Amino acid sequence: MFSTVELRHIRLCLVRQISTGRAELLKLDEDSDEYMVKANDLMVLDSVIAKIDREQGSFQ
Repeated sequence: MFSTVELRHIRLCLVRQISTGRAELLKLDEDSDEYMVKANDLMVLDSVIAKIDREQGSFQ
């Protein structure tokens, strides 16, 4: 589907997005809907990174 180089780039972009998202999460009220949406989005991004890691492991 994606080449190793493409997966590496996608993973890097997702890691950066997670880093930014976590910083934003700290500024939000934990009881707000916005906090829950952001937290769920970050969990999905973590899951995608894990899938990429598994896929890259199969190339090595």
